Amino acid sequence: MRREVPSAFAGNAGEFFVLAELTRRGWTAGLTARNNRAYDILAKRGDEFAGIRVKTKTSISTVFQWNAKADGEIFLELSARNDFCALVDIPESDGAATYYIVPTAMIDKWLREDFKSWVTSPGAKGQQRAEDNRRRLFYVDDQTTKLAHGYLEKLAAYKGAWHLLG
Repeated sequence: MRREVPSAFAGNAGEFFVLAELTRRGWTAGLTARNNRAYDILAKRGDEFAGIRVKTKTSISTVFQWNAKADGEIFLELSARNDFCALVDIPESDGAATYYIVPTAMIDKWLREDFKSWVTSPGAKGQQRAEDNRRRLFYVDDQTTKLAHGYLEKLAAYKGAWHLLG
């Protein structure tokens, strides 16, 4: 199926969707400079603060994808507090976006565990998988027996979980 919305447009839309939701919920929020090393959005409400990394996909895809740095790190300036990923699933046609608000440390843990399992298991032809592969991904589906799949279940607790921000 052909994508109606180019991925760069979808990514930008996801950031604006998150900004709109934050504003609707009483947060003062703004986009960081493009290509910021860590966060896409910084938000404040009263004494609460959140750094938010936005990852967007459209309904035409079931996968969220990240790229690790050369040293294997996925998230720069990862903090145990006030550091969140807003995963945005935008429908290709009419309908509301779906949001998953997840502590970045949890996403980092999931991606690292999946990559370790992937790299230590043989490929389709029995070959050793490349440890320097930088793609990190997970599929939002219900195929829990497949590696990097089954995140529909894992993400269920984080669907619409804006309350985690503060």
